[in-house]
Formats: sequence, C-alpha cells, structure tokens
Amino acid sequence: MSISRFEDRLAGRAIVLAGLRERITACAPQDVAGALARIGAAQRAGRWVALLLDYELGEWLEPGVMLPGGAHAAGGVPAPGPSHAAAGTPRLTALVYERMHEEAPWTPSADEAGDGPAAPAVQAVQPRIGAARYCDNVRRIREWIAQGEVYQINYTHAADVGTQGAPDALYRRLAARHPSAHAAYVEDDGRTVLSFSPELFLQREGGTLTTRPMKGTAPRLPDPAADQASGQALLASEKNRAENLMIVDLLRNDLGRVARPGSVRVEALFTLERYPSVWTLTSTVRADAPDASLADILRALFPCGSVTGAPKIAAMRRIRELEDGPRGLYCGSIGWLAPNGDFSLNVAIRTLVLGSATQGVYHAGGGIVADSDPAQEWEECEWKSRVLTR
Repeated sequence: MSISRFEDRLAGRAIVLAGLRERITACAPQDVAGALARIGAAQRAGRWVALLLDYELGEWLEPGVMLPGGAHAAGGVPAPGPSHAAAGTPRLTALVYERMHEEAPWTPSADEAGDGPAAPAVQAVQPRIGAARYCDNVRRIREWIAQGEVYQINYTHAADVGTQGAPDALYRRLAARHPSAHAAYVEDDGRTVLSFSPELFLQREGGTLTTRPMKGTAPRLPDPAADQASGQALLASEKNRAENLMIVDLLRNDLGRVARPGSVRVEALFTLERYPSVWTLTSTVRADAPDASLADILRALFPCGSVTGAPKIAAMRRIRELEDGPRGLYCGSIGWLAPNGDFSLNVAIRTLVLGSATQGVYHAGGGIVADSDPAQEWEECEWKSRVLTR
C-alpha cells in the first residue's frame, strides 16, 4: 500500500492521498514533457497527485547548469545511499491517487513519544564530510564571491543515518517534536520520505502563486532570555537580511517569467519565525499567473532560489562542481497537486529519505556569502540536524 500525507502541523490539518492508481516518472531529460502531460491529464480526470522532484531535475529544466560530462567534479565517488541516484533513477516522480481526505495530523502513541528502549529513534548520524573539508570549501566559495562570479551559494552535505523503529512511527515522533507547516510522509517504491520542512517553495490558489523563501538561521537556546536575544540578533543581522533579500530578488525575477506584468509583489520581508530547534527569517512573495501551466512554472522557478544561490545558474554550476554527489530529493520539492490545478510544494529541507526501514540519508547546509565564517556555517548545519535527535 502506498500513502502520501501532507501535514500543516501549525494549522492542525493534513491532506491524505490514498488508492494509488499510477506512478509517473521522468528518468531522462526527454521524459519530462511527457510526464508533465500525463500529470495534467490525471488532474483533469479528477485525480490528486503527490509530486516528488529531485533537486537535479533543475538540470533538465535548465541545461546550462550541467558541467561537461554531467559529473560532479570535486568529490570523487560518492558513498552509496538513496540520495545518490544512478542512471535511470527518476528525478520526477508523480503518484496518482483515487481519493483525498482531510484529517488531523498524526499523533504519536505513548510508546512512540516516549524514551523507552523500543521507541522509534535516530540512532546515528554520520556526515560524509568532515568539518575541516567543509570549512575549506566555504573558503573556496568566498573566493568565487570575491572574484565576482557569484554573490551567494547554498552549500550542503549529506549524512548517513541509522534509525530504529518503523518509518511511520519515527515520522510521528519527530513531526510532533518539530511541528512545521509543510511536513510530508510519502511511501514510494522502496523509499520512504519523512519531511519536516518549514519552507514553502510554491503554492497555487486560483491564479495566484506564493513563495516563502527562508534565509537566515539562528539556534534556539535553553535560557528564555538568551533564546529571545538569539532571535532578535538574527532579525537585526545585516548579513542575514542581505542574504534573505538577495533570494527575494532572485525569486521576484523567477516569478516575473510567468506572472502578469506588474503583479509580482513582496508582501512580507524579514519575518522572524520560531521553531523548536532554530529561529529563521522568512519573506513572502506573490504574483498573478492564471495562465501559467505547471510546466511553465517549474521551468521558471525550480529549484527554489533559496537552495541554490545567486546568480542562480552560476551558483548551481558551482554546487555541482563542489558537492560530492547529487542531492536527490533534498532541496528539491515534495507536495500535492489538486484536480482544479491548485498545488502546494515544499522546499525539501529537513528531510530524511529512508532506503530501508533503518538506513537513510539526511542533508544539511546553508547560504554562503562574502562574510560567512566557515566554523559558524558548520555549526549551523549541526543546528539544522537537531530535528533528528532533539
């Protein structure tokens, strides 16, 4: 049985898709147009769709990103794992369902929420890169910025994760501890996706598109006064505000490719949001695009600029050169499509992809700008991984 759940745990609402009818995939660039056409046909037939988009789908939507030979250049042979797609592995997966219903988000049982020896848990998180090499790569990015090639790069790394307990039980436990508006649990063909994403990539309601990029992060602290100071320092940080604004401008430009002229607007800038493990800065951008198809929208905006950097294509090329292997679903998108054309797609951060019941891959990273401190950037990755263990 395949099930897809999309939970807004802040609003207390879940969309549940059941009754799998069809699995549509794109395993090569020439498959994308046909896959999107089949998705559209399914929606017109009254079906709901769960959509999973690998970050590297962006290379097929924007071929200028590809390096000669199509290989990651800097990291040698990546370790095996569900984030490292082999040739023929889908970069787009659409699960077409017969029915949808709404309910409350899952609640963990007492055993699932407790700390007993049989409780579901993450037992090990082993980064595939050490702090020294990560910091060296941050310094390389700062050199590229100093040379004027890019303004910002979102640099990430993978970790191998060992877990205990059933995937759905682990999801219930972690989602309850780290509630977010764009969480998802998806079972798909040998992988199970547990996403605790707080970030909206794109939402379509009628003819209006909304994106809510998240840039700027600070840790939550045990002492209430120190915790509030951490959040206010983030809100006042010139570095983080500049990083956020850079991505807002990028997304305004991307939206402008499909929006009605003059309709792109920034509705909120530098909103401070509080989550159990981090503070974040979020902005909201909207545009009117009643005539844009899903294909048009993805070609204009995917992947989200908050997980690439700026300028977007130059940043994506450097990411491909610098990172050890494909990101896979991480930094791509997970979401639902309704029969009427509405949709909601997250940015697939804070996302664990299990390739078996007890083994998976988790990524973390952050935006690197001219004055980024390498050690602080590594520490930020550790904050963002607390969703697994805290």
